[in-house]
Amino acid sequence: MDERTNIPMGLAPTLGGEQADLPAPDPAPAWGSFTLLARVGHGGFGEVYRAWDPHLQREVALKLLLPGVVGGDAEYEAMLREARALASVRHPNIVPVHGIDRHYGRVGFWTDFVRGKTLAALVSEQGTFGAREAALIGLDVARALSAVHRAGLLHRDIKAENVMREEGGRILLMDFGLSALEQRQNNIAGTPNYMAPELFAGGRASAAADIYALGVLLYFLVAGEYPLRLRGLNTRDALEAFPKRKPLMDVRPDLPEPLLRTVATAMDEDPAKRFQSAGQLANALAESLGTNGPVEMTAAATPARASRTSAKWLIALLLTLVPLAGGGLAWYGKRARTSHPGVLGPSAMGATNDDLQKGQELLLRSYKQSDLARAVKAFQSALATDPGNALAEARLGAAYLAQHGYTHDPKLLDMATDASNQAVKLDSELAAPYITLARIAALQGKTQLATQQIKTAAEKEPRSAEVHEARGELYEAQGRTADALDEYRQASVLDPDDWRWPMSLGVAEFRQGNIDEAIRQWQLGAQKAPENAMAYYDLSIAHRQLGRIEEARQEMGKAIDLDPTAQKYAALGSLLLLQGKYDEAAEMEKKAIDLNPKSYDAYGDLGTAYLWSEKHHDDAIRAYRKAIELEQAERAERPHDSGLLAILADNYADVGDAGKSGTYARQALGLDADDPFVNYKTGEAFETLGRRDDAIPLIAKAVVNGYNAFEFEHNPQLAGLRGDPKFASALRKLQSKKK
Repeated sequence: MDERTNIPMGLAPTLGGEQADLPAPDPAPAWGSFTLLARVGHGGFGEVYRAWDPHLQREVALKLLLPGVVGGDAEYEAMLREARALASVRHPNIVPVHGIDRHYGRVGFWTDFVRGKTLAALVSEQGTFGAREAALIGLDVARALSAVHRAGLLHRDIKAENVMREEGGRILLMDFGLSALEQRQNNIAGTPNYMAPELFAGGRASAAADIYALGVLLYFLVAGEYPLRLRGLNTRDALEAFPKRKPLMDVRPDLPEPLLRTVATAMDEDPAKRFQSAGQLANALAESLGTNGPVEMTAAATPARASRTSAKWLIALLLTLVPLAGGGLAWYGKRARTSHPGVLGPSAMGATNDDLQKGQELLLRSYKQSDLARAVKAFQSALATDPGNALAEARLGAAYLAQHGYTHDPKLLDMATDASNQAVKLDSELAAPYITLARIAALQGKTQLATQQIKTAAEKEPRSAEVHEARGELYEAQGRTADALDEYRQASVLDPDDWRWPMSLGVAEFRQGNIDEAIRQWQLGAQKAPENAMAYYDLSIAHRQLGRIEEARQEMGKAIDLDPTAQKYAALGSLLLLQGKYDEAAEMEKKAIDLNPKSYDAYGDLGTAYLWSEKHHDDAIRAYRKAIELEQAERAERPHDSGLLAILADNYADVGDAGKSGTYARQALGLDADDPFVNYKTGEAFETLGRRDDAIPLIAKAVVNGYNAFEFEHNPQLAGLRGDPKFASALRKLQSKKK
């Protein structure tokens, strides 16, 4: 890989053009406390180094401005204020600034060192992007830019060289920290091909100019060229050239009209006619993705971005609550996550195909993974007999999505999408495929698209209980819990005998902290479907939350008797851990691994059982290393999942790798600094590494915000921290603030 593409902050020369391959000077051995390892970028204002931070024991990207760029104390103070403002911006598509300082006459600031390729490099190597992928990239950049603008900042140099696709797929907007410089405020500065006409006419940089540059970026991604090729910053030549720009319609007439319109609006010569905010541009791009029927989603173009609702009371240490078909909670990933794969009720039935009928009956028993797998085979058999059966395609899509709720395999989302899109092509009047597509969109955080699909489904079938459930799931993803509860209750009114609605209602109540009501709903779900292993699983989680570990064990035993799966054995093992029954816990985790050799949860808990027993240290390290191997594979699919990064931080601490543990801890906290699970796991990692001063505020915050007190009190690794007066003091301070 070209090392110049591994730059987390672009440094193309201010006057435009390509970065020249200048020989790098021998770097100074250090800048302040940082060791300079290699120069990886350079431009008109400064240089970027890969550097070593001795305090946190990790690599960083260190951007050093050239001597003389910062004029004096006043300008440095302005940069410092801007750096503080930027550091407050938390967004998954922005690399956070961690610090700014001045040494040896040079100002520098540092961020994470991110590996990947700039969009300029990708276009050069692979050619232009397709309309959908370009719109998805633009959506990420627009959302990041909106966060920057809300912080009162401007970017001033958006271009393909300053947007990176990280290894793993995340899009990152880069090159901040120079807008406070006097020469950037008072002079024409930027990259000419991306600069708005008002800048050449003497206007000041503005949010509208950033939006114009993003429009040019979209143009470049799909066209491979610029609407106007400017060689420099000659004001008169530039202003004369603007009327001669090539409309994107002339270059790529094959592109969807909504995308062409969006780019044209963003690049309007009149700033008043452009989108008035980056948020408006993001909305237009989102609408362009959802135009003219169902959106074709593929893994290549759409990295899975599961939405997650974080509740302050959600406290499971080794558990994640994942609503499955109809709202059940499944063991996965050790953290809270919103994910409601759908099952379609009998109201949409109408085919007489035996396989279809069999598949539908099995799908309504999706609380058993074995029945769900049989449902998939039945629908596939129905389609083998009748490839044009739209209802079978719709059912197959729903079944794949329900399977995704158990395994979280991103391929299943693609399969669910493909089947649902095919169902719409075969019969656009069916409500069922739109419901599945809405659930997928909600799962990926595409709320506008989900809303559109739900609206379409409701038009097809106004009294569908499934539509109300899907709308409830969308409301939960948006944090509108009260509205979600109303939708689930309406589903129960329309179809009172179905087990799914009390299950969904129980999940929503649980997330609100109404655990007793959640238990009542799940008991009702078990009454309506006595073989509902999911209901007993959820009841086990609720009892665990309340510290009723023995009752939790009994309910999990019922779930295993009905449907023995790796997730349930792993969950039972975690309960035994809390009871101090380490050998029994290890046996349960081994059973989970036998059923699912890719379960990093089970390997992680197996390592914990060995470690806490104080008898199998070497076995514990091997188990943790296997867990890390599997977690890293999962991270490739979910690169900015804060819970997964927190688990990695904890496991790397367990094997003694302080550098990687610290890196993942900071990444997790950067993504979600207020999530109790993230706080707890990163705090646990710091305590393991002997960094109690770092661990105390994190663990205290997790406990105050609802992390499971029983688990915290029974974790032997945290015994010393629990007895530390500093922890008690931190806990009291946070509790007093909360009151």
